[in-house]
Amino acid sequence: MNNLLCSFKYKNGSFPRRGVGTSKHLGKIQMSLAIGRGILVNPVFRRSLGYNARSIVPTCPPPEYDTGCTHCSIPQFPPGKQIDFKTNLNGTSVLPWKHLLVLSHGMDDFDEMPSKIELIPGSLSSEINGLKRDNISPHHPVLVSNILLTSHESVLRQYDVDLAGREQQLVYLYPDRKVIRFDKKHTKDFIKKYLVPEGYKKQEVYNPFKKSSASEHIQVEEYSEVDSDHFTEFPIEKDIVLICGHTKRDVRCGVLAPLLEREFSEVLRKECLNMDTDVGLISHIGGHAYAGNVIYLPRKSEKEIVWYGRVFTDRVYGIVSETIKKGNIISELYRGQLND
Repeated sequence: MNNLLCSFKYKNGSFPRRGVGTSKHLGKIQMSLAIGRGILVNPVFRRSLGYNARSIVPTCPPPEYDTGCTHCSIPQFPPGKQIDFKTNLNGTSVLPWKHLLVLSHGMDDFDEMPSKIELIPGSLSSEINGLKRDNISPHHPVLVSNILLTSHESVLRQYDVDLAGREQQLVYLYPDRKVIRFDKKHTKDFIKKYLVPEGYKKQEVYNPFKKSSASEHIQVEEYSEVDSDHFTEFPIEKDIVLICGHTKRDVRCGVLAPLLEREFSEVLRKECLNMDTDVGLISHIGGHAYAGNVIYLPRKSEKEIVWYGRVFTDRVYGIVSETIKKGNIISELYRGQLND
């Protein structure tokens, strides 16, 4: 097939440098999940995310062509920031109950993104962080991330989002696979509608030292119905490949991310998948030592969300070929669980 039919070009034929940011875990899993290194996925959560049986291939296929930097050597990192090549990647990732991807952060260069996005004044991440303790279930963890797509501006225009006042918000929500537009003043209702289980109610923790009359009962806050008119939903139209590129959090992700972003864009173009797949950067998602970290978010629910580690430019073709095209999981790169 003529590549001109499915190709796209960046300005001046070059690929722009993208930057970095962070994300924050909202809530703590108190059963079989533990935030941090070596997190395992609770089978209940896996079933709730709609994961299906998958085909697994042991190793990543080698590239069939060179885009220009396919075989670029791994950059040198300072002492104490070396990539961990020893740890088995299986079971080292976080699979949150919900993953919220924020597009309306107002930044066009992730190199300027602070190390903790929830500390950015006026941001949606900051707003959610301030509400999470009283509104989000500790048993249903939510991960909030900022993302910056190579097609970011056109996506914002597509959904008619105006960032001038920083009030209008556009987010992608997984595993729901929804695009949602709303005003920031409705963030609390957004949490109630999308980020907690249906019927969830927060119960006050019993305090044995608190004096109370016999007639008093533990208070329970019931979540009232929210006005759905405040939220406009759209279906996810494309697959998304996101590369962790959090320079201010860790140099390994920041250095590798632009190389991987370019390679994915080039390989997807050559494979005529660029019209169906967005590529971009994501703020901190954990596991710097396993850089480059890549998350594949398919638009179709029958395909599994996949998180890979130790991805370098010579692995990109294999990921596109096996995972994006065929739906297979590459065991040696996979940070999820294989034996559940």
